[in-house]
Order: sequence, then C-alpha cells, then structure tokens
Amino acid sequence: MNKRITINLKPLFMRINEKKLKNLIVETKSGQVLGYVIDFELETETGIIVKYNVKSKNPIAGLFQDRLIIDKEQIIEFTDKKIIVEDNVIKALAKEEAKQDLKNIEGVEPAITSKIGN
Repeated sequence: MNKRITINLKPLFMRINEKKLKNLIVETKSGQVLGYVIDFELETETGIIVKYNVKSKNPIAGLFQDRLIIDKEQIIEFTDKKIIVEDNVIKALAKEEAKQDLKNIEGVEPAITSKIGN
C-alpha cells in the first residue's frame, strides 16, 4: 500500500525585485511604522545590501530628518510584505543624529543678533 506524504517546505531564500523592495514597509518589533524603503546601498564585492534608506511616514520624536538609514544588522525579520527592526532602532537613530548635529556646529561662532547697552 502506497501512502502519499505531503511536505511543505519553505524556501531558504526569498527573492524580491528592486521595485517591490523600494516600497517595503519598515516597522519596529512592537508595530510602530517607521516608513518605507526608498533606496538601498550594497556591498560591491558580494552584492549584499548593507543599508536601507527609509522615507519616514510620520515625524519621529528626536529625529529632525524625514529619512532614516537602517543597517542590515538592525533587521530582525524580512518578508515580502515588510521589514521588521528592533524597537531600539529609533533611539539609536536619534542618538546618531544628535552626534552629527554636534559635529556640524563645532567651531561655529555664535551670531550676534542684538546689541546690549549703548
């Protein structure tokens, strides 16, 4: 007697084209939507994507720009519908932006906007 056995195997690797990748939603593990992928950077020797440029849908407290850069190491799940990152990504991005702002103003003399006294 022959028994039929069905095995559902998930593919080890997912493939996605550039058009679909550039519109993937990016959200945190807790479900906060950060935005969607608008561009990416890849390592030329391997072709591996190392950074994702994300257009923020909503202003995020502590960040002044509407674009975020997500490193591949910050990603915890990647599906054909969305990219999920750790919750602490927002804090790390705000901290990095604050450091960059400080570097930009180092050595800048304050502007005098009014005269005190006569």
